[in-house]
Amino acid sequence: MIKITDTARNRIAEFVDREVVRDPALRIGVAESDPRSPVARAYRISLVERDDKERTEIAVNVDGIRVLLNLDTSNLLSGATVDWVDGQNGDGGFRVEEPQREQTPSPDAEAPSEEPLELTGPIASRVQKVFDHRINPQIAAHGGAVELVDVDDTVVHLRMTGGCQGCAASAATLRMGIERMLKEAVPEIDEIVDVTDHTAGVNPYY
Repeated sequence: MIKITDTARNRIAEFVDREVVRDPALRIGVAESDPRSPVARAYRISLVERDDKERTEIAVNVDGIRVLLNLDTSNLLSGATVDWVDGQNGDGGFRVEEPQREQTPSPDAEAPSEEPLELTGPIASRVQKVFDHRINPQIAAHGGAVELVDVDDTVVHLRMTGGCQGCAASAATLRMGIERMLKEAVPEIDEIVDVTDHTAGVNPYY
């Protein structure tokens, strides 16, 4: 789930007011790695028209802002924040702040607490809490994890990673496990969409 700061939203609104764009979408792509620091990632961020979506891109709704991503980019940006940073010469630009990645619990980690979760707030925040405290601790033993991509009204878009990506039992895991647990915890959910590219899985559990 990507976050867009109020500063970035205000800047987008200014571009619309100045008629730079009419119906904006934020396109985010991964730039080439710096050869001096192959681990570092840089992002290309541009404001385009809503209908400029390319065939290789997916569109997600981030609290009213349309964001265009490639599938590989959307995986990298899970939990990231998009901000606007002013430059020293009056210029500026959008910037991606990546989240601090937490280590996946080991298979022998302490079992998650079964105490009832206190779920409040928007659907996205409640779904994320179910992922963090119920679903991911259970499937971590299989080397897998599930991440939230987007919530569009009452439709949840998720992606399976690790051992769940390409796993032959992933469909059963989704329908009989993840879907059941999510709908019990967040009954407003009408549909759950798996956007995982399972053909790219390299470490299936089964």
